[in-house]
Amino acid sequence: MQTKTNICAIVAVGPDNVIGRNGVMPWDCKSDMYHFRQTTLHQPCIFGRTTFENLPQKPLPNRFNIVCSSKYPNKYHNNIFYANSIESALQECSKYPTVFICGGAQIYKYAFDNNLIKTLYLTIIKNQTLKNAIRKSPNYYCRFEPNISEFFNSPQWSVEQIKYPENVLPKDTNNTFAEFYKFTLTR
Repeated sequence: MQTKTNICAIVAVGPDNVIGRNGVMPWDCKSDMYHFRQTTLHQPCIFGRTTFENLPQKPLPNRFNIVCSSKYPNKYHNNIFYANSIESALQECSKYPTVFICGGAQIYKYAFDNNLIKTLYLTIIKNQTLKNAIRKSPNYYCRFEPNISEFFNSPQWSVEQIKYPENVLPKDTNNTFAEFYKFTLTR
């Protein structure tokens, strides 16, 4: 595996570390979609199979799309690389200086458990309606591991809040608010 590559994770997390429900994000946040697009543009993006299948547009334009599943052979099809492991996916994009791990939960967990991530782009989604729904049915949701509080409280990660100039982000509806952070591994 190429160690010079900056392996990044990019994730939006709702209340209670929630990242999805039934394969999709349980919120509509235009500002987060803008942030994702701007951050990952012209970069390799690695997705798990379910996450990729639930993207609104496949493949994502102006990115090198890689889909991981142990059921796939390592091959290209329709300008998408299908990888049978994260290691195969990372090897395929080793010539790039930056690579993004874009989910889902199993892909994130593997990447963090194996200390692959050097940078984390984190969006915190705030939505009271969603928070109430999660409280009522917590088992219906998929969560991001590790807990995001670990990044804010760890001396191994430096944090900076990402602020966009006024009127750059699209307006969100349904009382949804997003905060953007970048964590960099310091060790």
